[in-house]
Amino acid sequence: MQEQYRELYQKSKKGQADTVVIEGMHAFKHAARFGAEFVDVITDDKKAAIELMQRIATTQDVEHVEQFAREIDSVQFRDIASSSLRTGIVAIAKKPVYTIADAKDKQVIFIENPHDINNVGAVVRVAAGYGVGAVAIVGEISPWHMLAIRAGAGLQWAVPMLHVGSIADVVNGRHVYACDANGTDMREMTMKKNSILIFGTERDGISHTLKKNADEVVSIPMQKNVSSLNLATSVAAILYGGTFS
Repeated sequence: MQEQYRELYQKSKKGQADTVVIEGMHAFKHAARFGAEFVDVITDDKKAAIELMQRIATTQDVEHVEQFAREIDSVQFRDIASSSLRTGIVAIAKKPVYTIADAKDKQVIFIENPHDINNVGAVVRVAAGYGVGAVAIVGEISPWHMLAIRAGAGLQWAVPMLHVGSIADVVNGRHVYACDANGTDMREMTMKKNSILIFGTERDGISHTLKKNADEVVSIPMQKNVSSLNLATSVAAILYGGTFS
């Protein structure tokens, strides 16, 4: 049975399977709060895990550790957990299935071909904090990769996540804004709430095709000679600094 679980953990780490891996106390905490369906939760010291959760979170979060976690041998735990694990809990959960309809009439953040898994996780945290309708990602990196979940503090369960083939999968009649330095200053426009906000990477920006086919291009005002912002910072600037109606 232990070998069966080990194989399931290894299979699920990259976010391509029907199950995903959650590492770390904060990621587990948020996943549990927002209704993650756990298949297995392991720790090599359940008492220590409970005590840590008592220090950093709520009584309900502690109860989630008590309810779901099982203690296994430290050697077996290290064999399953990543080498960077610091907080002593690893879980496997069913991957939620969302559609663009789950975004309702809220903004959809669309990320084109991100290169950095940690940046993807940071975008998830901003998007969940603001309360967007969904985050859609096109490209090789899955928002359900173990490292993206850890970087996103498990907030993939707080906002619908869509790993799509193209922007056509999510447009569904929405107004499309490309976020680019050569656009209209966001302070001078009112954006539609029921929209798609496209963001590219720090290195390459948004592709010419997506920019050309957007309904409007919006820019973040910046000091002269500052060339770019971090991806998650750009998302935060547009969401919290822009005007939507």
